[in-house]
Amino acid sequence: MFAPQFNSHSQVLQDNLREIDRLRFRIENMLLMPKHEQWLRREAFVRTAFTSTMVENATITEHELEEAAKPSPAASIPKERPDVVNYGRALELVDAISDEPGSVLDTIEVAIRNIHFTLMSGIDGGRAQPGRYRKIDNKVGDQGVPVYSPPTLFDVPDLMRDFALWLRDTGEFHPVCTAGIAHLHLVAIHPFVDGNGRTARLLAALLLQMSGYGFRKLLSLDAYYQRNRDPYIDALRASAGPQFTESYDATPWLEFFTRSIVAQAEMLERRLTDWQMTVAAIHNRYKSYGLRDREVDGLIYAVRLGQLTRGDYREITGVGLVTATRDLRHLAELRLLEAVGATRARRYLPAVELKEVPRGVGA
Repeated sequence: MFAPQFNSHSQVLQDNLREIDRLRFRIENMLLMPKHEQWLRREAFVRTAFTSTMVENATITEHELEEAAKPSPAASIPKERPDVVNYGRALELVDAISDEPGSVLDTIEVAIRNIHFTLMSGIDGGRAQPGRYRKIDNKVGDQGVPVYSPPTLFDVPDLMRDFALWLRDTGEFHPVCTAGIAHLHLVAIHPFVDGNGRTARLLAALLLQMSGYGFRKLLSLDAYYQRNRDPYIDALRASAGPQFTESYDATPWLEFFTRSIVAQAEMLERRLTDWQMTVAAIHNRYKSYGLRDREVDGLIYAVRLGQLTRGDYREITGVGLVTATRDLRHLAELRLLEAVGATRARRYLPAVELKEVPRGVGA
């Protein structure tokens, strides 16, 4: 039976867990309009799909990320990035499982394999063997240099079975520690030919959401890992060591893992506070203009991104072409937006006074 080892009395770990609980309470109790929360959740979804893939795929650029992760229903993953598309589908699977948890822990090993299947299907011509444990021994390398030796292929099924049994009953562990250990241990076992890191991050997300630490699905830990890729990998190595052993000390990794949650939750709290200020300021300043709710949403979007197109307006409001054109003309006539460019490529920029409204921060 798997029995993780770590220093539960680590001051760093204890301080981080207390701060996580404090931030969780504050964020869970922040008021957001459902449609605005959906915008932000979609942005976090796309950002997570991109940044998690970027940890291993250096060909994805920051520009691609920022273009895709718009704070509205317009946020989308381009089909030209099948690895990111698959991550999005796997994240949707995680969300679906966490929304209907039931007895998922009784079949958690199946869930892990289904996540991997969704993640790796159609990638590299099937070389990654989606959803199947590896039939070869492999090494983990960094720039061509072997840095970690996972267990043999013969040990993988038993190790995964023991791991699943532990996940069904983790005892008195804090749920965040359980998620962190699950992330580390799946990486340590390295049960699949490829996609182990991404599967581990998705498993941790699943466990956090199931235990009430999903932060309204607005938190992107993967964005933190992508920004801090070297410390992320160093923390995994510091705990797992150069070769697989079940007696590793998970403390270094758990300190990093909990610190990543604190950092992202603090950023999220600031972002949501700024978002509330943006919405309140626009409503208070322009209530006397007699604007429709959808026009206010258009102004909020324009302030957030610095511009608005007719296509954007239709996406966030759900109106047709004629209505969108009329609304935007109305906002321009009120000098709340400034129309720039020819008709088809026209953009609407927020007026000078709107630019002074808080815009929030990225995740």
